[in-house]
Amino acid sequence: MVNVSRASKWGVLLVAGTLVACVSNGPKPSSAKSSGMPDWVENEPNQSGHVYGVGSAPVYVDQAKALQQAQDAARVSMIQKLKVTVTGSLSQDIQETRRTGQATEIVKTVRNQITSRIPQAELDNLEVEENYVDKKNKVAYALVHLDRRRASSNLRQRIADLDMQVTSLSDRVPDNLATLKQLQGLMPALKWLSQREKLTEQLVLVDMNNRGVQKDEMLTNAEARINQLFDRLQVSLVAKNDAAKRVRAGLSKSLTDLGLRLGNSGADLTIEYSANLREVEKGGRYIVFADGQVDIKDGAGRVLSSVREEAKGVSAASMEQGRYKAVEQLGNKLGGVIAASFVSFID
Repeated sequence: MVNVSRASKWGVLLVAGTLVACVSNGPKPSSAKSSGMPDWVENEPNQSGHVYGVGSAPVYVDQAKALQQAQDAARVSMIQKLKVTVTGSLSQDIQETRRTGQATEIVKTVRNQITSRIPQAELDNLEVEENYVDKKNKVAYALVHLDRRRASSNLRQRIADLDMQVTSLSDRVPDNLATLKQLQGLMPALKWLSQREKLTEQLVLVDMNNRGVQKDEMLTNAEARINQLFDRLQVSLVAKNDAAKRVRAGLSKSLTDLGLRLGNSGADLTIEYSANLREVEKGGRYIVFADGQVDIKDGAGRVLSSVREEAKGVSAASMEQGRYKAVEQLGNKLGGVIAASFVSFID
């Protein structure tokens, strides 16, 4: 039975539920009961609309550390239990929240960089219900509890708040500004959309029907606007030395594959680069080392990002093939640099 003196604010409800179970099912023999352990150590609570997890950890020296490990294990156990309830068809709900037309590779790169910087939030209303230490066997136990309905409600509200932030920002950024200016103003929306995606994944887990929150038309339009602005972005490549001119074709292809439009006049971004190529033949292999200084500037000539990148291409066929691979890799790295320059507009 639950130890009332150590129960949390939900202890009374849990005790009441357990008493009802005892009346309807009759007493059950329990080795935990006979040894003084709480009943939940062996008989995990079961209540509609709630989910529980029990975890344990050996106590070596630090009892507090062992209890923390037991709590972590209980959380993992509870989340794994929730994941079992999400079928393949229902998990499609998560994918539906991500679809807004065809995002180019540069958009995906920007969003991946943003997502990697957002920590995974704790589940709302997840509580450590009770701890117990078996001093004889030196094992710590923890019971965690989640009210699924309350957690689902809180997550839906947080998602609704993010949706409002995105659509309000889109309304405030005029659509008659230059493409780059619009993107700079709208970049925080990509952060909120990434946060929304993580919260939706949690919601699908905890919701009683494993359903998320679909994007409404206003939110979909705001996200599509950002994708379209990236698609319209004009980039100019400016080679600063002879080696840079030799790699221009390869860099142009890599940037085009990212979804960027290359042009010479009226560009939103200017990429000035110098390059050095070092070619080595060793053991029947052709190795090309490429490195370059890259400056990314806006239309007014202000430097947005300045980095030095290196790449290597290896081929068993020819030096030309090795050079092609090195330049392709350099172009891909350059795409990451461009993406990072946009991420820097946030905050």
